[in-house]
Amino acid sequence: MRDAQALAGCWELVSYTLTTADGSTLHPMGLTPRGLLFYGTGGELSVHLMQPGAAPPSADDLPAGVTPDLALSYGCYSSYFGRFEVNEARSEVTHFVQGASVLSWAGAVFPRTYHLDNHQLTLTAAANAQGYVPTLLWQRTG
Repeated sequence: MRDAQALAGCWELVSYTLTTADGSTLHPMGLTPRGLLFYGTGGELSVHLMQPGAAPPSADDLPAGVTPDLALSYGCYSSYFGRFEVNEARSEVTHFVQGASVLSWAGAVFPRTYHLDNHQLTLTAAANAQGYVPTLLWQRTG
């Protein structure tokens, strides 16, 4: 339970990378992503990620009824909320998603390996469907 208490609080996103199978690094929300992660003392969580300064796509490139602002928010902002549990023996925090900006994430379970180092938290997920490994580095705020 020690690590669950250490995770509690607010964290600001420092970096978000995807490591490909060949070892190269991608930045899905640019080189200067923004985000906040909140772990509550009662097991609550909220995550917000965005790509600041992203330009909206041309209206000509969008399906009917989709505005450039809507396409930009979908492609450059994501969030979810729910509950979390920590397994210290495995250095794993599991996010149980209750609601999200991506509707299909509701009800999902997102396990993350974590590493705490002073006021920094690194979360790493298993490889996604494309074989990319997501890693997010967070800095404690306040």
